[in-house]
Amino acid sequence: MKHRLILPLALAAVAGPAVALTAALQDGGTPFAPAVPDAPLSMLRFRDGSIQWGRILEHTPDDLSFERIDTGGLVRAPWGLLDPVQENDLRMRFGYIEIEGEEVMATAQMLVLIDGSEVVGKILGYTENEIIVKDRSGTRYVSKALVRDTRDGLRVSALELFTKEELYSQQLVGIDLEDPQAHFDLAVYCERILAFTQARDHYLAAGALDAEFMAAELASILPRVEIKVGQQEQLDFLAAVDQLKRRKKYDEALIQLDVFDGLFEDSPLRVDRLKLADRIEKARDKHVRDEVKRRWYLAIERLAGVVARGGGYEETLGYLDETMSEEILAYVHDNVSTLWAEVESDQVRQMWLERKPGRWRPASYGLGTWLLGEDEALAGGPVQTQAAPASERDQERQALEERISRFLRNQEMAKAARGSEDDEEDVEAFWATLSYAARKNWIVAYYAEHSGEVELRPKPELHNCRECAGTGTREVLYTGSARTGGPPSGMRMVACETCKGIGRTRRVRYR
Repeated sequence: MKHRLILPLALAAVAGPAVALTAALQDGGTPFAPAVPDAPLSMLRFRDGSIQWGRILEHTPDDLSFERIDTGGLVRAPWGLLDPVQENDLRMRFGYIEIEGEEVMATAQMLVLIDGSEVVGKILGYTENEIIVKDRSGTRYVSKALVRDTRDGLRVSALELFTKEELYSQQLVGIDLEDPQAHFDLAVYCERILAFTQARDHYLAAGALDAEFMAAELASILPRVEIKVGQQEQLDFLAAVDQLKRRKKYDEALIQLDVFDGLFEDSPLRVDRLKLADRIEKARDKHVRDEVKRRWYLAIERLAGVVARGGGYEETLGYLDETMSEEILAYVHDNVSTLWAEVESDQVRQMWLERKPGRWRPASYGLGTWLLGEDEALAGGPVQTQAAPASERDQERQALEERISRFLRNQEMAKAARGSEDDEEDVEAFWATLSYAARKNWIVAYYAEHSGEVELRPKPELHNCRECAGTGTREVLYTGSARTGGPPSGMRMVACETCKGIGRTRRVRYR
């Protein structure tokens, strides 16, 4: 992580659009009386490859003004139109460049509370019922009964755990006050923790101890730091907003930026403020998208579990076909609204549709595969080709398959003759015998195949029934009946009670 601070040395804020620059370059610029007649001659390179000789007379956080040497006219050029390398060099020279210092980091712990909120800090100790946690706001006591999980080894900004004054005091204790290098190093550290007044004091102390010590560097550093000292209040405000971003309080952070605009009108840090707003919005968008994806999968499992605990088969089908998709969307929307209060349901759905594919997730109909009906249960499976019998064993196998096929057709005809009322009773009775886990998996599989809201792997997985080895039938030995006219003894073919004659269990994978 890095601090991003803009340090302007603006003389005047003059905006100049690209079209104005192009016109000015073509007609020679606007004649004017030079504000800095002794400015050195420079060659300006532009992004389109063109060059222009002139003298840079004024600069602001938004643009620079230069006098063309060939016409004497004034051209105002936004920084973004310059060659990127030269733009970087000039902005650094004039003090506008983003000074990026490696942020001071510290190891912290995270307490995940039972309500889903998080407490990030440094654990100082424990009492019988509480955990003592230190962060920049002070020491707090968190009830152990409220903590669901504890995570260690979290790397965070040291400013999330300690105030600037605390960090500065920790470093000041161990330095040699007679060593200019020690003062210089501490000053650099102070800049990293945004303690600019202390940074200036230690840079001055380094120069006072030895006038020859890094004289050239200090000559350029001190004016830059002096500007930061004058902007300390604004920098602290923006740093606090950045902390809100890191704590995932995006809406509050954006509100505070509006407060910043009211408190510091015409702030020289307006470019920093705009960039921070952009970073907040991008971080919010990424976080919300990640949460939409995660929460959607959780909602599928959660709602499937709720339905599996109660309700008959017909009621479950009605829920799947009419209600489940909308309840998933509502659940996800309610959850991500805590990150982005104004997000709309349509935006949430669009984020789900635009998600990056993840791993494939399995869902199986299990023993309830037959509830789909034979055609749907076996749809998408491998096509069986009937080869001509080549041996006596093959002929026997073919004869058995024909017997099974005739039996299953007869079963279907008998079922149709009995009517639908018995079928419904059989289905509801079977659904009630399934375990909670089996019903839940069935519901997830049905949602995956029929909702159109997830990506399905093209080929389902069809596994042979473990009882009938995929035939859909079983042979049962009857010993006959002692009563006159009873069925004869011998082997009889019956439908497999496990798969109800389907012979397969169906599994799908979705993401």
